[in-house]
Amino acid sequence: MGKKHNSKNACLEKLSNYYLPTLLIVGLILILNLTKANPLVGPSKIIPHEETFQLVVGYAVLFCEISAVLIIASAAVQALVGYTRRIMDRNFYNQIQHSESLRLRLGHKLSLGLEFAVAADILRLAISPTLVDIMILFAIILLRILLNYFLEHDIQIIREYDLLPEPISTDQKDEDKK
Repeated sequence: MGKKHNSKNACLEKLSNYYLPTLLIVGLILILNLTKANPLVGPSKIIPHEETFQLVVGYAVLFCEISAVLIIASAAVQALVGYTRRIMDRNFYNQIQHSESLRLRLGHKLSLGLEFAVAADILRLAISPTLVDIMILFAIILLRILLNYFLEHDIQIIREYDLLPEPISTDQKDEDKK
């Protein structure tokens, strides 16, 4: 009975590894199609001192969007510089290890950048909650979920097959120097 239960759980886990991303991608496509079909509708004035509120939230949105752009751009530049440094390495195994490490770091930074983009969209919803804004927020959230899902999946595979050594904490580095 235990083996049958374990094989059933393993089968369900494999199916969920394929269905979850597929469903998220289908949902993303549906949201984008609905957004394209619905025209923009302007915000309604229903709160007191809305102009001041819009100004403050507008600056906060701008800060979050600039932060997202800077994080994503710096991550891309760092990944490109790191890749070009190792491209001429003759040891193919080192190239693979380094490129996997770069890809994972880039993915984590992209996830952080998307967090700032989500924050900007949530703030934008505070002053103009249109259907299109809500759908765009859902699309960004779905993209972030997909990115995190695939990052976690890749990290699990890398650890399972021991493709990259575990990162050394700063405490261990300090102890090694002594």
